[in-house]
Amino acid sequence: MCDRMKKNVYMTGYLPLFSIILFSCGFAIHIERLVIEKLKYFGIYQGMLELFQEHVIHLSVGFCLFLLFFMGFAALKLLSDTLTHLSMFFFSRDTEGILLQQGKSGGWFFFGGGMLAIALNHSILLMFLVFAAASLVYFFYFLLKISSSLSTVGIIGMVFMHLFFWAGFLLLVIYTVLRLYNAFVSAIT
Repeated sequence: MCDRMKKNVYMTGYLPLFSIILFSCGFAIHIERLVIEKLKYFGIYQGMLELFQEHVIHLSVGFCLFLLFFMGFAALKLLSDTLTHLSMFFFSRDTEGILLQQGKSGGWFFFGGGMLAIALNHSILLMFLVFAAASLVYFFYFLLKISSSLSTVGIIGMVFMHLFFWAGFLLLVIYTVLRLYNAFVSAIT
């Protein structure tokens, strides 16, 4: 039984979902505290207390934030999986998906990172660093696991494909946020 569990490829299939839940909870808890603090600062919280109980407000805000973060992390997971499959299509000779299965056990890095994010929910910077570290460690673990089946050009191609995509994606997000911020500030003034 124990030997069968070690060799079962489906044993770690739940890790991405639990990792997304853990990271979402960590970020939602932190942002929920900030939102409640701002609601109190602007005097809105007192008015909300006349309509709802305190724990209902906290749960509602926390759950909505959890859903937003869950959708964001799920979208990042979808992009990451698509990019990994596309890079494997271009740079590996594996047509059976054996190489993908070899790197699946790296999901433990994200699971551990998610647990660490829950523990470090007092600092959003630390949670971002934990997420970035888990992502980098997983990527290099994945490359290490599949490197014996790829050529040097294939490994370099995978690294640069991921690097260019994520750098471009990050720059696009930053550009969009800055444009929205500038539009918002110009509308106020």
